[in-house]
Amino acid sequence: MAKKSSGPRRTKPATKRHFPRTARLNSLLTEIVADHFERADDDRLGFMTVTGVEVDSDLNVAQVFVSTLGTSVGDDEMLEALAEYRKPLQRAIATEAKLRKTPEVRFEFDPGVRHGARVEEILATLDLGDDEADEDDDAVADGVVEPDEAD
Repeated sequence: MAKKSSGPRRTKPATKRHFPRTARLNSLLTEIVADHFERADDDRLGFMTVTGVEVDSDLNVAQVFVSTLGTSVGDDEMLEALAEYRKPLQRAIATEAKLRKTPEVRFEFDPGVRHGARVEEILATLDLGDDEADEDDDAVADGVVEPDEAD
């Protein structure tokens, strides 16, 4: 006859890992890629920021998202420069991450950063109204005037 355990049975071992492997790998690769480009001395890269890395579920492709706001370098020239760094970057990933298979690195501009910059640009050009309306809104917000009296 089998002996019954006195405590609750754990189906999964207790670990410190609270998020999936791909999320951990994305974070690690973001650090490795950013470190690699921080040491690169290439004028074509200008002020480039690595905004993130997304590895697909089978770990074959690592999509590296970069932002180039405020640089005079064109997109085509930037992609050319990044393509030259692909193989050394994959070598650095293989060395530092110690993966069985190193994912193929692909570069892409981060659309979120560019859309955000475009929204800010549009908001800056908007005319928000005359000064009297702003003063009335401030008085209502400060509680000096009731909302019905402001109109």
